[in-house]
Amino acid sequence: MKKSGLMKVRTMAPVTRRGFNLGALAAASSAALGAGFGAGSARAASEVVFLGWQGYDEALFVGGFMEREGIELATTYIGNNDEIVTKLRAGGIGTIDIVTPYMGYVPLLARTGLIAPIDTSMVPNLADVMPIFKDDMNLNLDGKLYGVPFTWGAFPMMYNPAVVPEAPGSWHDLFNAEYEGKVGMMDDALGNIILAAQIVTDAESKTILTHDQLRESVDYMIKLKEKQIRMVAVSWGELSDALSRGDVVVTYGGWEAIKKFSADAGAVIEYTYPKEGTFAWLDSYCVATDAPNWETDHALCNQIIGIDAQVKIGTEYVQGIVNTKAVEALDPASRALYPYDDPTGFDEKFTFYTFPPLVDDGVHATFEDWVREWDRFKAS
Repeated sequence: MKKSGLMKVRTMAPVTRRGFNLGALAAASSAALGAGFGAGSARAASEVVFLGWQGYDEALFVGGFMEREGIELATTYIGNNDEIVTKLRAGGIGTIDIVTPYMGYVPLLARTGLIAPIDTSMVPNLADVMPIFKDDMNLNLDGKLYGVPFTWGAFPMMYNPAVVPEAPGSWHDLFNAEYEGKVGMMDDALGNIILAAQIVTDAESKTILTHDQLRESVDYMIKLKEKQIRMVAVSWGELSDALSRGDVVVTYGGWEAIKKFSADAGAVIEYTYPKEGTFAWLDSYCVATDAPNWETDHALCNQIIGIDAQVKIGTEYVQGIVNTKAVEALDPASRALYPYDDPTGFDEKFTFYTFPPLVDDGVHATFEDWVREWDRFKAS
């Protein structure tokens, strides 16, 4: 399992943005659906307990907000999203305030009573959040908002224009003879399967697949791995370095921020959204059920989508941001990394999907089926 979270350009920490511990998540999800929750003692009102990705707390301190408000942050950093489920179950209810899951986990957390609906009246900066993020179906359940979206990105194709002078128009171009042994990909199970389903299936949602569609998707990945893949990178830093050196000239999936990472290394790397499209990810601040600092927690949700915090995320961490006014305040290079100027056209480039099914409906592959198929890919 690789670590996910905000990647500081200056350190190039070996993290992966969308990594998943599949086996652990399957076990944790099943347990969460059928188990009760442990009780814990409340903490002092001035101490907020934060359970999330390392770096996702740093923008809270912009402008002296935390000191001015007298808020102390007790942080526990996670290594994968399923830790949020297990830690909330194991005594976290009543002690943990803020968690920062990937959007696909929000319905699970809400259905199992681990997170509470957001009081939107206490988060006025939501008015400046682009609707495509604020209205995401994963965050909105039964007319209630369960997560405050604050950062996002997609899974584009990266390429080296010195070797690939014209952006490939299709993901199928990765099989071209000139790319044999020169394609890179991330060790990202969920992301890779979703992308394969985007390329080869006609499923309406690329996470709601029949068993045949799931197998077809993984067969495509195996074929690519056998013929074209040079490396399955364990971190975004490793993939960026390989592109910068020329070991890899094009990728199966990627992250827009690699363009900035490579530029810092003196290399020119570009990205494109092939005609089949791709998927996108969205991370949020969620308030845990029975959080001991309800009002303060909402103040933190409001702070993380404020202009100053968003600009920090969009420049220092080169991740996508959600506040329209903050986008206007970005420097030109940071703003150019993401297609902010055409938010209405996002759907033509990428889609936000739900999490794969956890319960067998007799037709569609469950998440456990995805786990088994990923193991087949790894063993190929």
